[in-house]
Amino acid sequence: MRYSSLFGKTVRDKPRNAVSRSHELLLRAGFIRPAPGGGFLLLPLGERVVERIEGILARELRRHGGQMLGLPGGRHSANSDTARSLRLHRRESGFDYPFAEQHEAALAMLAGGLSLSYRELPLIVAGRQWGSREEARANQGLLRAAEFLFHSAYAFGAPANLLADAFQKALERAGVAALPLGTAGTTEYVIRTELPAREVLECEACGYRADVETAESRAPEWPQEEQPGVKEAVYGPGFIQVEPLAKFLGIPVHQTTKTLLFATGGRLAAACVPGIYDVSETKLARVLHCRGLELAPAETVRELTRSEVGYAGPAGLPDSVEVVWDLSTERRTNFEAGANRTDHHMINLNFGRDVVRPERFFDIRVAREGERCARCPEGTLVARRVLALGHVTELGDLYADLLGARFLDKDKATRPLRVAAAGLDVTAVLAAVVEANSDGRGIVWPRAVAPFDAHLISLPLAEEAAEALYVRLTDAGVDTMWDDRPESAGVKFGDADLVGIPVRLVLSKRTGDKVEWKERTAEQGELLTRDEVIGRLRGNDGHLAR
Repeated sequence: MRYSSLFGKTVRDKPRNAVSRSHELLLRAGFIRPAPGGGFLLLPLGERVVERIEGILARELRRHGGQMLGLPGGRHSANSDTARSLRLHRRESGFDYPFAEQHEAALAMLAGGLSLSYRELPLIVAGRQWGSREEARANQGLLRAAEFLFHSAYAFGAPANLLADAFQKALERAGVAALPLGTAGTTEYVIRTELPAREVLECEACGYRADVETAESRAPEWPQEEQPGVKEAVYGPGFIQVEPLAKFLGIPVHQTTKTLLFATGGRLAAACVPGIYDVSETKLARVLHCRGLELAPAETVRELTRSEVGYAGPAGLPDSVEVVWDLSTERRTNFEAGANRTDHHMINLNFGRDVVRPERFFDIRVAREGERCARCPEGTLVARRVLALGHVTELGDLYADLLGARFLDKDKATRPLRVAAAGLDVTAVLAAVVEANSDGRGIVWPRAVAPFDAHLISLPLAEEAAEALYVRLTDAGVDTMWDDRPESAGVKFGDADLVGIPVRLVLSKRTGDKVEWKERTAEQGELLTRDEVIGRLRGNDGHLAR
């Protein structure tokens, strides 16, 4: 490719609305341009990188017997009306699954209708399509673009770890150190970021990480009084927030109790956690084995507790209300809770005497940064921001139950066809590569995904020699971009650093009959013969060294 004819060149000025490093560099280096509606155009350089990433993913899937196919358009975002209207309930997790979001249902029906035998399993198919997201952030570039290129893979009669292995290795080969994040049968692949993004808690000692809503920590143990105090209702008008309440009562904040009432499909439940915590609705829903829950309406709280919202407590609730206590409350004595009476608070409550001691305590609180890790004895949890690139989900027998997707085993018996699904935002991966591989001068592409193998620069009086080398490199199968513009050496070298192709080749009056070879991250170049240049680029085995 001659740079003079390339569609899309470098831009000198830094984009004013770009907040991510990848957004800035991909715009300035000529890989993308903004499009109407918050999306982006992939310019030829960007399309070349996407093709390399797709090739890596396809090769990794084929290692496990994967086959590529064409998928129709129409993928709905997770928040669209269509996706909301077509949701399936997963028994094992208690959560809804978006039926219309991908193609696994149609493919499960197809696979089930093909009368597959165990000899044809596992069956892995994959394809690509463009998707959209409603919660886009255009100033983060391809990391959170309104439209994105999505690769889907589906494994029938195989565990999800086959897809997970292919995705993990593809990301590693592309130059992205993605971190696995597991939740309810799904493994997500995320990257750390300083941008506004979702928060996870992570243990630096053992590597455990989870979303804040689901993360587990060791239940803290606070000093407790040995002798039970006298239960008393204290008049404290307007004290709903726990810190002012604790100060008013003269007790530690952790001795206050936050009691929240939830409606869960026709029944009511009360969640009790120490006042310093929030209730994790995700954890509570799992404990209650319900599809979802929501805070009980104010009128329901008033009817149930005969008080205004904010004064509910566990003592005296009707038997029809299931009370769930957090693990961190198990050893408490003389604690506070709402009195189920407006402007009143009960103090010196104790299990067994004032409140029924539950048979079991559960983890239903939102864990906090700085708490001890639940998975190892040494670590503490730290907060990180992450962006998701893809996921692998084990769907199990879901479609066998719903759609009759089955196969014949070796005894000719009909068995449920297990399904696993995976997806990867390839355009976000492109941006993630840049986030992880850049310096003060520009992008530093890993060879495996670089848009070209070599960046050839010709300076005055070396144009003919450069053209001859360009032809020879092209004939040898070396993908080369030749900067043939009549620009100064400073402009050409600056653009080469910004674009970030791994190897820069320079021909000038000074190099004579040799070629200056310089790696993108090297401080100095070296002079090589043309044969040596081609040999290095092709590798010792004669294949391109990517």
